[in-house]
Order: sequence, then C-alpha cells, then structure tokens
Amino acid sequence: MTTRLRIVIADDEDDIRQGFRRLLCKIGCDVVGEATNGRELVKLCSSEHPDLVITDIRMPEMSGIDAAKVISKTHTIPVIVVSSHERPAAEDSAYIADFLLKPISGPDLEAAITRAFPRF
Repeated sequence: MTTRLRIVIADDEDDIRQGFRRLLCKIGCDVVGEATNGRELVKLCSSEHPDLVITDIRMPEMSGIDAAKVISKTHTIPVIVVSSHERPAAEDSAYIADFLLKPISGPDLEAAITRAFPRF
C-alpha cells in the first residue's frame, strides 16, 4: 500500500483552491489544509506537518515566497510555487522545489510533485 501525500494548498482565490483539490484527489493526494494567505499557510504547516506545499506567489498579508522562507526555517517541506503573473526571483530558488505557471494541468502538477517529492 502506498502512502498518500499530505498536501497543504494556498491561494487567495477559492476557485483555484477547489481546482487544486480536485486535481490532487485525482492523482492520489490528500489535501490536509487550505490557506488564503501566507500567514495562514505558515500556521497550517506548523499544525498539519504536510509532506508538500502548493502555494500562489501573490497573496494578501504574506506572499507565497515569503511564507516558503519562513517555513524553511523550521520545516523541511518542499514548496511548489504557482503564479499566473510572475516567476520567482533567482534568489528565491533556494526556498522552492518547483514553479508552475497557471493554468495548471493534471499532468504538469503530477510531474512537479514528482520532482519536488521523488518518493511520490
């Protein structure tokens, strides 16, 4: 029996989070938390201890990149960053496992998860 990945997703748009939830369910992952901003994401990672994080870059209160930096100080959780507008800066690459440009397909998401979490 294969253990399902426990994933936290973060995006300030509800429809995007719902889309991720559907895609992740189809590829055999469990969404164990959803955040609408970076501060919520940091708190969820501390309480849920997910295997992987998928986050938007632009969010209120704290960006996905800033949240990834905070998370990396206390956890070793791979972070996949997504955006429809911008790519992460080169200096931020140490905090992220992969980047995807929206809109995201199931195969693209699954490939990014495999790169970020090879045991998947």
